[in-house]
Amino acid sequence: MSQEQGASSIDLIRWTFTSNSAHRAEIEGHLSDLGFDVVVQDDSNFTVTWEEPDREVDEVIEEIWALNGEPFEVTQEAFHRLGLHTLTQAEDDLTQEAA
Repeated sequence: MSQEQGASSIDLIRWTFTSNSAHRAEIEGHLSDLGFDVVVQDDSNFTVTWEEPDREVDEVIEEIWALNGEPFEVTQEAFHRLGLHTLTQAEDDLTQEAA
């Protein structure tokens, strides 16, 4: 089986990066306007989650680099939903009859 056959679309991307604190508000606002969940600690340490990406990742990264005035390192994690299951406790018919 080739890797392409087993590949699934990305369901969630998480970025972590540190930007220039002078541009924090611009970057945070831009990512929030795009619908991303943004958490900023210590005025410049970002954790961003992007559910069901619908744009090119590189384009968005270039946009935030432009807002920052220079590129910075971004750590990206991609998550794939391989299965979504709802689990419930099955009741034993014999147990119910005995009660």
